[in-house]
Amino acid sequence: MTGTSAQRRQIEDRFINEWGLLATAWGVSPLLGRIHGLLLLVGRPMTAEEVCERLDISRASASVQLNAILGWGLARRMYLPGDRRQHYLAEPEPWTWFRRAVRVRKEREFDPVIAGLNDAAAEAHRVAHSSGDAELGGEAQRVAYLLKFVRLFFGGIETFLQIEPAALQAFLKLADEERPGD
Repeated sequence: MTGTSAQRRQIEDRFINEWGLLATAWGVSPLLGRIHGLLLLVGRPMTAEEVCERLDISRASASVQLNAILGWGLARRMYLPGDRRQHYLAEPEPWTWFRRAVRVRKEREFDPVIAGLNDAAAEAHRVAHSSGDAELGGEAQRVAYLLKFVRLFFGGIETFLQIEPAALQAFLKLADEERPGD
């Protein structure tokens, strides 16, 4: 390996490992993050074998994590002409895969909690109303208030996620411009 290619490899490894740490912060496998980081970095379709070789991981680990990446909508599976192997290509647009990841996480983690909160609020209201228990009535009101907040919060997130990439880019460009007096 030449000096430049060794430096390149070092830089790539650092990005891939940092992306793995970011995945951990999101509550997913660091290996999933490393594979996603690799796919983002190379910007071309890769086979599972190439992923295994580059990251020095087992085929079984790669398969599990690549399927998870597909499930999150962070990449797509494809076939190249003349090659019977499956290839994986990362979604190149960060806003697109970020929206997908947030939506999947919301559906998997938050929607069930919201459903449980709905049930808890309804039961607290029903029992407080039928029993005349003032303390439970106060608790029912607080649960209903918190549920309303949670619904508004996730409604706001959903509205934010509906912004199209071009509109987001225009907004970010405006936000990034230097302001007079800065």
